[in-house]
Amino acid sequence: MPDHPLPPRIPQVAVDICRACRRCLAREVCRSKALRAVDPGEPPWVDGNRCYGCLACVPVCPFGAIQVSPQEAPL
Repeated sequence: MPDHPLPPRIPQVAVDICRACRRCLAREVCRSKALRAVDPGEPPWVDGNRCYGCLACVPVCPFGAIQVSPQEAPL
């Protein structure tokens, strides 16, 4: 077991799956406000400097557009 904490698992938005919902549920559940959107109608992106890896956003996206890469997936 490492003597230091593991780095947070930062999810990514799959832009080919994201439907850029007007009311993005993933953005609503993000306590750190790491899911950022610049323009309405554009997919959001995850600000890695704000995200602390709780992954609350992953299961709430109805289209599965918020994903964790396999090498970062929880064990």
